[in-house]
Amino acid sequence: MKTLFFSAGDYPLIAFILALPLLGAFVNGVFGQRLGKSAVRVMALAVMGVAFAAAVATFVDLNHVTDAMKEAGTKEPHAKLSWLAWEWMKVAGPNGGRITVNLAFSVDALSGVMMLVVTGVGLLIHVYASEYMIEDKGYWRFFCYLNLFVFSMLVLILGDSLPVLFVGWEGVGLCSYLLIGFWYGKMPNATAGKKAFIANRVGDFGLIVAMFLLAVYCGSLDWDGIARNAHELVPNSERPNWINLWPIGGGRFEDFTLAGIKLPLHKLQPDTPVTMTAATAVALMLFLGATGKSAQLPLYVWLPDAMAGPTPVSALIHAATMVTAGIYLICRLSMVFVLAPAAMITVAFTGALTALLAATIALVQNDIKKVLAYSTVSQLGYMVLGVGVGAFTAGFFHVFTHAFFKACLFLGAGSVIHAMHARIHDDDRSQDMRNMGGLKDHMPWTFRTFVASTLCIIGFPLTSGFFSKDEIIARTLIEAPAGMKLAGKVAAWQWPSWANWALWGIAVLTALLTAFYMCRVVFLTFFGDFKGWTIGRPKAPSHVEEHDHDHGHDDDDDEHHHHDDLSQPGPPPHESPWAMTIPLIVLAALAVFAGILNPTAIKVFSAHFEFLPLDHWLSGVFHEAEAGVKMFDHDVAHSREVISSIAAFLAFAVGAGGAYWVYILNKGKPARELMLKVPALYRLVLDKWRVDELYDKTAVNAVDALADTASSVDQGIVDFILARLTALVVAATGTVLRVLQNGVVHVYAAVMVLGLGGLMWFFVEPHADFTVEEKGGEYSLTAGPGPGYGFKWYPDATKEAQTKDFDTNTQLKLRVPDGESRTVKLEVKNAFGRVATKDLTIKRPAAAPGPSTIRIQEK
Repeated sequence: MKTLFFSAGDYPLIAFILALPLLGAFVNGVFGQRLGKSAVRVMALAVMGVAFAAAVATFVDLNHVTDAMKEAGTKEPHAKLSWLAWEWMKVAGPNGGRITVNLAFSVDALSGVMMLVVTGVGLLIHVYASEYMIEDKGYWRFFCYLNLFVFSMLVLILGDSLPVLFVGWEGVGLCSYLLIGFWYGKMPNATAGKKAFIANRVGDFGLIVAMFLLAVYCGSLDWDGIARNAHELVPNSERPNWINLWPIGGGRFEDFTLAGIKLPLHKLQPDTPVTMTAATAVALMLFLGATGKSAQLPLYVWLPDAMAGPTPVSALIHAATMVTAGIYLICRLSMVFVLAPAAMITVAFTGALTALLAATIALVQNDIKKVLAYSTVSQLGYMVLGVGVGAFTAGFFHVFTHAFFKACLFLGAGSVIHAMHARIHDDDRSQDMRNMGGLKDHMPWTFRTFVASTLCIIGFPLTSGFFSKDEIIARTLIEAPAGMKLAGKVAAWQWPSWANWALWGIAVLTALLTAFYMCRVVFLTFFGDFKGWTIGRPKAPSHVEEHDHDHGHDDDDDEHHHHDDLSQPGPPPHESPWAMTIPLIVLAALAVFAGILNPTAIKVFSAHFEFLPLDHWLSGVFHEAEAGVKMFDHDVAHSREVISSIAAFLAFAVGAGGAYWVYILNKGKPARELMLKVPALYRLVLDKWRVDELYDKTAVNAVDALADTASSVDQGIVDFILARLTALVVAATGTVLRVLQNGVVHVYAAVMVLGLGGLMWFFVEPHADFTVEEKGGEYSLTAGPGPGYGFKWYPDATKEAQTKDFDTNTQLKLRVPDGESRTVKLEVKNAFGRVATKDLTIKRPAAAPGPSTIRIQEK
């Protein structure tokens, strides 16, 4: 199909979008240190700006194709622009087929929105970072990594198959490791980078297994092929397609006997094998991959620690790129997930429990970035909950809106930290909200944008969060996967009736906690009295002014850091530069008004409301998957939507009102009293439910023990025995040989004499050697030749020889019946009259019972 610019099947603008961030990473990485900060900044921002412009043009073209398909009468148009770089590889597929994997990229409704978010929000974060990191020594390296991060994310979302997505998947994992540990001189940063890298590798295992399963059952790894063959994942009479979980592979356990002790392994064999469908196995493995990237239970622990990196990195990871990859993956393969109700309920409950757990931890944290980090984990839980119940559009819409308000919140926190860092150079203290307060008067733009984004995340009516998060809560109550409807069947197992209410209850409770802890952040940071230092005129010109902006953020220039006397008057904290403030304003505006793209909640009041642009835009992508989602009838669904909307509003009102009562009206006194009443519980929540400690005691210790064992084997066997002992033997041999190789002629002559003596002995002594060949019980023994040899065979060693005298017969043939044995003897006499003898016992095993031993006698 012809688009505005190119052919839909050969759309090179996709390559242009991909190449620009990669070009920026290359130029800044290779030449950045010599180019200087200004050139690095221009390069980084230029490639992002042009990439965003190209993404907008591609999106417009995609919309043009979609409109053309609608005009042509296509019911659910799924327009797609694609570009093939080259054929990557061909591998063997099922039934003798071949699976072709191309390095191909495509843009459809889903990846088109993601492309705009990644390049658009990424551009704003680049603008912000260009000022925030201005004093950092690794400025060029930072923007190299940042551009590379955006490139990897674009590969992930624009890849037209799972293998290409996996390349981007690993790329963002690598970039997160590099950026989180950007200040690698600090141990917490390096540790956080490693933690993110390792946690994501666990999830990657699931994604790799899912790719193998899809290749086997669907015979394809590209999006169109998987969608076309998804029904192959469902068992039927022609395709069993059940995967044995236990016993593995469907084999049988046999009892094992060792030293007379019988181990009854057959008892491990269940009467009925434990099985699951291929669709469930694929969905669970894909979800394991998603839990790693999108920080869900039990692999969420890396994301809060990721804030150890520079604040723009936190904004990029938490908002627009890496953490959304798991949600994107589930949405992209939604046609597979809806075939597996058991996997979907696992997804939904994992998301709900992650959201609740993270919200409880965020309640008591004092580090502003740490609260936002756990808030991200909680909101990701909402997204996973949404796609888990089959509300793919609602889940993806929360990805979209969350990108704006979470990026704004993190950058706003960075602006606050930038101001606090002017006097408090310690990272922990400058990020502690207990040292803040009253900043609304000193940082009005940061305050306004931060409050706007906070209203969005807590679901203030008519903001984007109200429409996206509350939509997920409502859908939780009225939707559930219907099983294998796509394959024309109904799943044997369906969701229990209580599941939706349980998920909905958790979601509402989490919404209440979200409103409380986010309002707590606003009140502690921007209201009340400023607690950072005494504001006033400095007694004398101070180095504070001199170093004001030199240390306005969390750089790694520790050698210049010093501790001011905060009791001495100092200038008030001030607003950040415009290069940092403008992105905040843009993001806040997008956060507030983005909800207009899918204001589904209005349908609660008017069933005829049809203005749902994103819902219509994504209908072609989720059309097949939504056919496998069950909805209650209209009246029940409407009544539940009303109940959910009221509950969500009450959760917002109670949470926000509670925080206002605690932190504004009572100056935090109720929170302190509660903390003193239940100190153990407070400490437990403050320590993040000690999940990290649990992992340290179990998984980490187990891996450490395995590593210690491997190290011991390496040092004891490989290094000591194989390497050192071998070296010792060689050295000893060399020492002996050095005694002989000493240049003394008579020693050499003596060695020659000994050698000749040995040869003479070998030729003078006869050798009674023979070989044995067997064929059907007939044995043929052949003696080895020698000078002047004569042979005498004894078919039975206890009886007389076959011949009286030695002769030249070198062979002896005999038959040994089944189950019997025979000892033969050979005597050899050489030309010098010397005789040698050798005995050999031949044992023939008894024939095994079976059909081959049955003889049929003819009558």
